[in-house]
Amino acid sequence: MTRTIFVALLVPLAMHAQIALFTVNNGAEVPIGSVLDMGKVAAGDTASVRIRVRNIGTQTASITYFFADGVGYTIDRPSLPFTIAPGSVQDSLLSFSQTTVAPLYPANLRVDSDINSVSAIIIANVVLGPALTVFPVCTGSNGPPASIDFGSVQAGQARLCNFSLQNPSAQTMTIATFKVTGTGFQISAGPQAPFTIPAGGAITFVVNFIPGAAGMYTGSLAIETRTYALKGTAFNTLLPTPLLEFDAGAIQSGQQRRLTMRLPTAASSSASGNVNLAFAPDTTLVTDDPAAVFLATGTRSLPFSVTQGSTLISIGGQTSAMFQTGTTSGRIRFTLAGVATVGDATTVLTIPASTISIDSSIATRRTGDLDIQVTGFDNTYSAGVMTFTFSDISGQPLSAGAIHADFTTDFRTFFTKTQAGSAFQIRVSFPVTGDTSGIGSVDVQLSNSAGIKSQHLVFQ
Repeated sequence: MTRTIFVALLVPLAMHAQIALFTVNNGAEVPIGSVLDMGKVAAGDTASVRIRVRNIGTQTASITYFFADGVGYTIDRPSLPFTIAPGSVQDSLLSFSQTTVAPLYPANLRVDSDINSVSAIIIANVVLGPALTVFPVCTGSNGPPASIDFGSVQAGQARLCNFSLQNPSAQTMTIATFKVTGTGFQISAGPQAPFTIPAGGAITFVVNFIPGAAGMYTGSLAIETRTYALKGTAFNTLLPTPLLEFDAGAIQSGQQRRLTMRLPTAASSSASGNVNLAFAPDTTLVTDDPAAVFLATGTRSLPFSVTQGSTLISIGGQTSAMFQTGTTSGRIRFTLAGVATVGDATTVLTIPASTISIDSSIATRRTGDLDIQVTGFDNTYSAGVMTFTFSDISGQPLSAGAIHADFTTDFRTFFTKTQAGSAFQIRVSFPVTGDTSGIGSVDVQLSNSAGIKSQHLVFQ
């Protein structure tokens, strides 16, 4: 009977034991036993390990206590209390740092929930680590994380980084771990581990970065208690500065123009990138003209490519690319991206200010009204002042003479609201008392900051 009671008491305890602790490295979970050893940590460095609290039970757990009680230990975790649903996890970062050398820094890692508690002892050994000096042309940082940047290197060429490893302590230092990992990185000169550095002494070594192809490269340099992240960038042989050329004729608003690209000398390797255009208006009424785009895609960027040994550059798979100049005076700026060139290929086209451009115009009669309709654009965004001179059917000006009107405010309001270029359509109506059949034509003058545009219209 006693055994039966004992078993019955154990069952609910097993059911409720649902919070478990793990370390996580590159996505792999390892259960934390009674002791978590963080190993040797160089004085002044920070060692970190990712801790995972997993709810392996069937009930939501409320975490009420989650600390590493010990000198030098911190945990980056959510504010207490927080919950973990069944089958879910909560990751936190356990970090340790101390400047005083000592063989043992202990701490108690404990997690309490409303269902069960788990704990483990953490230990770390703080040692005096070697000091690394990085010489130009590479750059180094103590982090965190500690890193070394080899910079940008032409593919197939070597970048050598020179280092000095010093022993700042008063005792001989043994270096048991000394290795480089990562494609393109290798130690080309230096001692083989294990080796010793006398008190106050130093050794030198060289790490090569030899990338085989263009791209970003990463690796690591492990020296005893510290690991440095290595990085470098490789590019293909610099292209000769591309020449951006345009079809003949004066550049104006409202045009469709052709862009071609070529190299002054043959490319030593194949390359690709993007040609981009941007627009900067002269006026302050608008910030852009969205009509200035490449016609093929309606965008401001096209891919280009050139093959080894060729001077011809393909744009979007074609020998050239058409683009629109828009309806605004300003500057279209062409730039290249994604490719390394000997010089800057940036090219700027200036769209000059011009008088109002008229696409269509018509004068019509209605009973009691004369209507004048004009469609066009004003690339200066300064239109407004207009003059109308009416003539009879024989061509003689009417006695009323020139009629002046100023629609500047209306135009400014229209332009600032649309933000879509300077295209406009206007209709001006003149009320007439009596018979309009004797009025034969009208001469219209439209003014902007660049001058006057005249148009002769016959009434229909």
